[in-house]
Amino acid sequence: MRVHEITVAADFQPQYLQMVVQKASHFSSDIKIKFEKENIQLDAKSILGMMLLPIRQGTRITIQTKGSDEEEAIEAMSSLLEKH
Repeated sequence: MRVHEITVAADFQPQYLQMVVQKASHFSSDIKIKFEKENIQLDAKSILGMMLLPIRQGTRITIQTKGSDEEEAIEAMSSLLEKH
């Protein structure tokens, strides 16, 4: 299992969240996004789940991957979420 914490730099728009879900779907590993403050964990491959909570500037999230390609998945997801 791989874990990476980030602070969101800007609000995520629905179109960007859709891109995150599409990227996550390319990996066989489970990819979870945890919101520590709200004590909520979402599946990064679920568009409905990702739309559940607004991801706003300053939000601290933890990305967690587990599976055969977890290292590649954590690198790709971290890069995508930190760039925004």
